[in-house]
Amino acid sequence: MRNRTGRSIVYVLLLLFVGFSIFPFYWMSVISTRTAGEISAIPPKVFYGSRLAENFDKIFNNENVDFLRTMGNTAIIAVSITVSMLLLSSLAGFAFARLHFTGKGFMLLFVLGTLMIPAQFGIIPQYLIITKLHWLNDYRAVIVPGMVSAFGVFFMRQYIEASVPNELVEAGRIDGCRNLQLYALIAVPAIAPAYATLGILTFMGAWNDYLWPSIVMKSNEMLTVQVALLRLDTSSYFQDKSLVMAASVMATLPLFLIFLFFNRQFIAGVTDGAVKG
Repeated sequence: MRNRTGRSIVYVLLLLFVGFSIFPFYWMSVISTRTAGEISAIPPKVFYGSRLAENFDKIFNNENVDFLRTMGNTAIIAVSITVSMLLLSSLAGFAFARLHFTGKGFMLLFVLGTLMIPAQFGIIPQYLIITKLHWLNDYRAVIVPGMVSAFGVFFMRQYIEASVPNELVEAGRIDGCRNLQLYALIAVPAIAPAYATLGILTFMGAWNDYLWPSIVMKSNEMLTVQVALLRLDTSSYFQDKSLVMAASVMATLPLFLIFLFFNRQFIAGVTDGAVKG
């Protein structure tokens, strides 16, 4: 009896947590179907309206922003960063986890130490480097700084430590495999869930990044979607929130689909790390 009561309380708390998590997305989608006047009405409108097509039409024919182009720019940047992050982080993680070389401990300590430095500290020197390279208003200005991260290296190192037995690597080495062959033939098949987890986190971070793209992408043709959301409505008197929310729904849709497609691998990667770590 006591167990059933406790389980019921847990279910109720979980349902409340799910409700609080989903409500902002529901509210965003409701506002996207209303007019600017309706979303400020009292009592607030909590059900869907009929202005979604009209708001989408305003977005696609917006005089300030080519929204589809910004979606394309963001997709190029997010996919490039995600692919390079998975490749470089897994290579570095494999090296730290299963290879032996001079200074390995110090280098790992250095990588972990960079996690403690706030990202904002690097904005000015990073901007000066990008300026010297003449990469302003160029995809490279956003892609190259995000190609690898200390978190990605550490995450992959920990996962490989837990998932790839050292004996298997040594057996491969006895059979004549080189380091890259050991990585490709032994490590890569074993860390597929880690790829999914790090890939989703990296793609979401790159897709939602606002600060750095707003600094280095100057022209309207090179805007990313998060920067474009603020430029959809530049009226001097009020901002049409329904227009911004409709665009936000479109901007969120790719993230939702990617998570839906890879959610099993994502959960496997997180739970494997929790159990094996």
